[in-house]
Amino acid sequence: MQPLYIGHPASQYDGGPRALVQLCAKDLDAHGGWPLRPHEYAANFSLNARNFCSMVLQSLGPVLLINPVQRETVEHIRLRLGARVPVIVEDIASLDELREAIRRVCQQHEDGEPLMALDVVVALLMLRKLDLERMWAGNSKGYMWVSDIPKGRGLDEKYRGRVDNVLNILLMQGLLIYKTSNSKRKYALNAERRPEIYEFLRNRKFSDDIQRVLLRHGAVESVRVLDLLDCYNEPPEENGDES
Repeated sequence: MQPLYIGHPASQYDGGPRALVQLCAKDLDAHGGWPLRPHEYAANFSLNARNFCSMVLQSLGPVLLINPVQRETVEHIRLRLGARVPVIVEDIASLDELREAIRRVCQQHEDGEPLMALDVVVALLMLRKLDLERMWAGNSKGYMWVSDIPKGRGLDEKYRGRVDNVLNILLMQGLLIYKTSNSKRKYALNAERRPEIYEFLRNRKFSDDIQRVLLRHGAVESVRVLDLLDCYNEPPEENGDES
């Protein structure tokens, strides 16, 4: 079972957050059996967000932050993890409240939350598929027919209805290029935007101007489908253009 990460103040008194977390850790069955990975805040109610997020990314699981916690800490954690796992912040005054918060955030995780705009999901999966298929232009083999894009291998057929719209957005934003063959278009990734494309795949979101356009369609999808992007968690090795 995936772990649950809990950030809490370093209070020493009976009934304080630290003591409540310790009690929960002794009876995992009371909140569904989720193993707990507690982390104490510093004296100023902060966490080293970079180290904390790196640990969560190694073994994804929901995050519960118990107040009081620095707003800056919450913002950094949500920025890095908010597109991957549920992150909630709660006031906790009793063991029952803590167990209820644990059950709630774990249920959100099991339900596939957080949810993400469907076109953002399709765009990221499309970039991934073209990258893994080495569609970086160069020659005729470096382009993919539109009809082949939603044929599995990382981009499910169920997204076919959004492919044309997302293709046009990515083309207009300069992330894709195309060539015409037999009066039909074939698409490839724009090699001049390679660093940005890998950054988008690693962060699982686009720059604000691209994100804004992709958010216009109201449908959403579970962020769990983007677990396929785990291979981009580390910066890619530099590769030459396919030719």
